[in-house]
Formats: sequence, structure tokens, C-alpha cells
Amino acid sequence: MTKDHRYIYSNTGAVGIVDRPNQGAPKDKLFASVRVTHDDATESDMQKLITAYTESAASPKECTGKGRQTARKGA
Repeated sequence: MTKDHRYIYSNTGAVGIVDRPNQGAPKDKLFASVRVTHDDATESDMQKLITAYTESAASPKECTGKGRQTARKGA
């Protein structure tokens, strides 16, 4: 677990809290998780992966939906 308690990881998986500024009430947390099925990953690899994944998921484009195409009515 990281010192700030945002990430927990092992050599087979990891979970992290996605920081979503201005999104919902403070109690509404979004978690990201990753899992690997091969045995050559290390805890360090998983920490890097979950950190990059949660940072990417927290980007304004992903968190707010801006920049994504939406279905049009009647399409």
C-alpha cells in the first residue's frame, strides 16, 4: 500500500482511487482495478500500472465525458 493509502498492489493486481475533482459528493469514490494473469509482473510494475491507469482515468476528458462522441437522438 502506498503511504497516502490511494493504491494497494501485489504482483498479481492493484486497486487505486481515481481523483475526480468537481465530480459528485466527496463520499462518492471511483476505484480502478487491474489484474494480470502471468507470473512475471512485480509489485513495482503493478504500482506503476495502477498509478498511470488512475491518472489517465481522472483526466477531464475521461471523467467528464468531454471530447467523447455521444449518440444522437434518432440515430
